[in-house]
Amino acid sequence: MTRLHTPLNELLGIEHPICLGPMGLISTPPLVSAVSNAGGLGIMGTANYDHEGLRKAIQETRELTSKPFGVSIMAGFPTAEGHARVAIEENVPFVTTSAGSPKKLAPMFREAGIQNFHVVPTVALAMKAKGAGCTGLVAEGSEGASFKSRDEISTLVLVPQVVDATGLPVIAAGGFGDGRGLAAALCLGAIGIQMGTRFIATRESPIHDDYKAMLLRLAETETLMVGRKSGPLRVARNACSNRMEEIERNTDDPAELRAHIGYQHFPKAALQGDVEQGLVVAGQIVGMVQDLPGVGELMERMVEEAASTLDARTQLAR
Repeated sequence: MTRLHTPLNELLGIEHPICLGPMGLISTPPLVSAVSNAGGLGIMGTANYDHEGLRKAIQETRELTSKPFGVSIMAGFPTAEGHARVAIEENVPFVTTSAGSPKKLAPMFREAGIQNFHVVPTVALAMKAKGAGCTGLVAEGSEGASFKSRDEISTLVLVPQVVDATGLPVIAAGGFGDGRGLAAALCLGAIGIQMGTRFIATRESPIHDDYKAMLLRLAETETLMVGRKSGPLRVARNACSNRMEEIERNTDDPAELRAHIGYQHFPKAALQGDVEQGLVVAGQIVGMVQDLPGVGELMERMVEEAASTLDARTQLAR
């Protein structure tokens, strides 16, 4: 089988420079372990866990894979330091931090010898994360699903600027779903990619079948940003997100915005399969999602396509 060897492989002891995006209710032990077992890096979403719940999930993942995996911690949440201590106590080798400053957490991970990549949407925040002591960065563009920056910088623009400005290893995120995207990220200077939406549409994904079926139907034009006043989220267009968009047009009241717009509507779609009245989180790459492969099959074909794309493009430089 074809291999793409980047510094991410060396850093984490993985076969393929492909990471699972940490998504609540989705990036749980079954999918995390499936990605790691297939040679990538599974990263667990932790927002839905308390401290002991996270410990149990880490231990469950270890029962499903002997390969490296990581966890993601929302740095601005009250649970952040407790989650960090659990990750350190459980010897998790890789942690991404996001949604807040990594200033308190990064030194904890450095002291423990844990790789800590902070998720950044701008160059300025990348420089702050470097100053805080993070060992690497996830440069995430506005094409991706879920929580987003109001600045809405695209992945294509963001990644090379973060690489140049910081000199740190960078994982590219936002808008990746096939081998051509992986090849493009490597050409931009990233050492790997992180994917969310594309991994939702796999057989191992623990999400409702009706949610997956909707991803197969959506075009690249059928996502939108809701919560621009209260916290931007990229989601699929449906009755739920249309209603959120209408509410936001008609009020600036923070309490009302929080009550009607946000992730609290996600379980209805993800777990119950109500893809009209529930929030369907999806990135713009959804237009490229045409099938529901196994995780291993998806990653193999991505690596093959990335390698052939890179080989073909080198023929242009003669």
